[in-house]
Amino acid sequence: MKKLIPALVAALLLANAAAADVPPPPPPKGKKYVSVTNEVVLGKDVTGYVFVQQVSSGFGAPQFAHEKLELTAGQAKAVDAGGRRSFVSLFAVPQDVAKGFKTDAELFEALKANKVKGAHRLNFASTATVSNQVKGKSVKWTHTVAAIDAKTGVKVKVEGEGYEEPKTNPKKEGSAVPFKGVAAGLAVTAGVLLGGFWLAGRARRKVQSCAAG
Repeated sequence: MKKLIPALVAALLLANAAAADVPPPPPPKGKKYVSVTNEVVLGKDVTGYVFVQQVSSGFGAPQFAHEKLELTAGQAKAVDAGGRRSFVSLFAVPQDVAKGFKTDAELFEALKANKVKGAHRLNFASTATVSNQVKGKSVKWTHTVAAIDAKTGVKVKVEGEGYEEPKTNPKKEGSAVPFKGVAAGLAVTAGVLLGGFWLAGRARRKVQSCAAG
């Protein structure tokens, strides 16, 4: 049984890599994909929070990096750039809660495990689907944190070239990661996993045959 574990681990790693490399389908007519750089601005009425940027990299078992951001009302602060295999978020942690952690490292570990009471999260897109009328291959969006509500979380206003307010029921083809791409990735993952299980079963049958002989 121990000999089968490496084969299964390898199959899982191959599945993750294959799914990650599935390219998105062409954008809808009249649209194009662009990369997005983001900056955040603190509203003048937002106080009493510690802000932590989280960058997760990789699929399956991502690696996390955290950094406190000093946000000042009215002054834009750039956040890290995301990508196909990295995702950027901003946590708003109540100051009283943050003070309960002895070190920043303890706070970061708790955020990674989603165990910080009262923390609210804001995610940033690294790519977007915009109109063909937008020039260039990249845009910059400014996220203004207008308020932080204990129940509904961070209330933010986004401004920038090509930005459109999300629809109540957005169409699947309007997503930067369309359903077809996800389905293809899942199909590849399933195929690799089934292949791994078949190889594992074959190896086990061979061992049993040798033992019987």
